[in-house]
Amino acid sequence: MYIWIAIAAYTLFALNGAVDKFLLTKVVRHPIAYAFYIGITGPLTWLLAPFGLKFLGLADLLVAIIGGAAFVAALYFLYVATQQTSISRILPIEGGLVPVFTLILAYIILSERLTGNQLLAFVFLVAGAILMAFKKEASGWHPQALGNGLLAALLFALSFTLTKFIFDKTNFVSGLIWTRLGFFLASLSFLIPRSSRRHILQAPKEASPGSKLLYYGARVSGGAAGLLQNYAIALGSVTIVNALQGTQYAILLLLTMILSKYYPKILKERVSGEILVQKIGAIILISLGFILLVK
Repeated sequence: MYIWIAIAAYTLFALNGAVDKFLLTKVVRHPIAYAFYIGITGPLTWLLAPFGLKFLGLADLLVAIIGGAAFVAALYFLYVATQQTSISRILPIEGGLVPVFTLILAYIILSERLTGNQLLAFVFLVAGAILMAFKKEASGWHPQALGNGLLAALLFALSFTLTKFIFDKTNFVSGLIWTRLGFFLASLSFLIPRSSRRHILQAPKEASPGSKLLYYGARVSGGAAGLLQNYAIALGSVTIVNALQGTQYAILLLLTMILSKYYPKILKERVSGEILVQKIGAIILISLGFILLVK
């Protein structure tokens, strides 16, 4: 069941990826402002408190806060990288690296072990995501984009692993609320530097009513995607859930191919015959991994 929940989450994340690229290019131009307004919504999860909130010990609470804060930091570095290169390039890189880092961290922190079938599925899913990301041409990469993408992947993996650790310690509602406290605290830290504070406060003034509506719509769908992803992590293997991100990038590829015809200056996706064969091969690998998981 958790596999289907994860796929639903990544379908919504794919839609968000395309919208975020548009907003970061045309509306909220500074990544720290974008990450701030996503992370600051963390206290909204307290609305779930009547449905099962339990208090944690100090050590577990600290782990939950670190896990949540790592996610917001990962968002910042992801948005920086997104501005520096194409969305269809950087997100599949995340799809390849986040599962690998999660596999290592889950092995160390959670003592999570995959079965032979799961490990083979993991290899197919990650290989598919990497193949989808690979491009021969040298253009399109900012010198620091790869470094920011790597750091984002490591922080995402750390966040997901620590979140799974907390879910194993308490119920889903409590784990969600306490990790989102980390979202909130990390976002508040962005207000400390004056330059960051200026970008954050200026962002709403620069957005048009249509852009604000698009942003809020993306946050609702992104919040739903995050809720589904976390529920899948709570139910199953954090490593497998992250490996399934390859499905997100297959959907994202289709979206960018369609939308690039209407917004070529924002969402660039040129597909030659050779690239199309490569993408189809990647989708086949992802599909094989998925079949191994559900059979």
